[in-house]
Amino acid sequence: MRAGGLRRLPPAGESLARLTLGRTTRRPDAASTLSRALARRLGAERVDLLASGREALRVVLRHLAARSGRAEAVVPAYTCFSVPSAVVAAGLRVRLVDVTPEGWIDPDALAALPLERAAAVVVCNLFGVPEPIKRVRDLARAAGAAVIDDAAQALGARGPEGPAGGRGDAGILSFGRGKPLAALGGGALGWAKAPADLPPPAPPQPQRLAAALRALAHDAALSPWVFRWVAVLPGLHVGESRFEPEFPHGPIPGAALALATAAEEHLDEAISRRAERAAELARLAHRAGFTPLLAGPGAQVSPARLGLRAPSAVARENAVRALRVSGGSPMYGRSLDVLEPLARHRAGEGACPGAREFAARLLTLPTNEALGPELHLRVFHALERASDA
Repeated sequence: MRAGGLRRLPPAGESLARLTLGRTTRRPDAASTLSRALARRLGAERVDLLASGREALRVVLRHLAARSGRAEAVVPAYTCFSVPSAVVAAGLRVRLVDVTPEGWIDPDALAALPLERAAAVVVCNLFGVPEPIKRVRDLARAAGAAVIDDAAQALGARGPEGPAGGRGDAGILSFGRGKPLAALGGGALGWAKAPADLPPPAPPQPQRLAAALRALAHDAALSPWVFRWVAVLPGLHVGESRFEPEFPHGPIPGAALALATAAEEHLDEAISRRAERAAELARLAHRAGFTPLLAGPGAQVSPARLGLRAPSAVARENAVRALRVSGGSPMYGRSLDVLEPLARHRAGEGACPGAREFAARLLTLPTNEALGPELHLRVFHALERASDA
């Protein structure tokens, strides 16, 4: 398809209505079906279905803080603003750790932190790439801190150390818009060892009619003719990551439960298709002078969008301007060490130069079903021009 004019592709997201309206939404045991399926994927002892990924992170951090008596959580200095939001909501202070050029936690920077004050270290697995976790896990556990393997963007990804979301003491999933398992809300918390003193929340009944209506509205908004206007409507905050420590608590909503149960059965197929599109875009981006942010050999990615590192900040800005109508996005735009609302909740005040550089050079591209050969070519030429400018 051709992107341009009055059309604009969303940066992530695929059709949900065909799943919701199919036979898979009629399960009477949706909550237990979904929990068991996710537990198998993560290798978790128990999976709790919660209101969002933020809520899942808040719940596990509160539990870990109460158990350890520690008042901090370590968070990569470049990640979704929802992560520090959950830390603050849990009553902890945010300790930032710098990141590598790939956007992963820098183990040397982590080793320099006072980890004996941390209840947990959060590994974020951005762009569906399973972040190497062994050294981070060794450093954290040597200091008595737990490791939270956040797979909000990486459900279905797998590295040599296991599945993203299943390599720590707990794993976080999000079912929000544009996530690998998208249900327009909801999330999950996977426990490597389930705490006996923290029972799972009672799940609601799946709300299938509400799920169908939400899915139809979502699919309509994905149309490039419609998304062009949805993206600029005030109050919707489409594509924004916001620092908001106030958010709903409790179990997964019934509509999200219906959508997530339906989508999980088709997840492997969807991941495979997105990975193929990401690989083709990565090949073209590399030819144009951009560095694809993908996993190493033998790893499986789950890319709801493809991350690229531009050769310079200027090239990134040129590429974002040229590719916005084709779904190009700067992602979060800035590192957490310059996020003013977070400053008073931080433990430590140091700058994170790696995260600032990463934020200045990051570009993401969609991997959804709207992509085709013509759009691939358009992306390649735009990246090539941006790199040469």
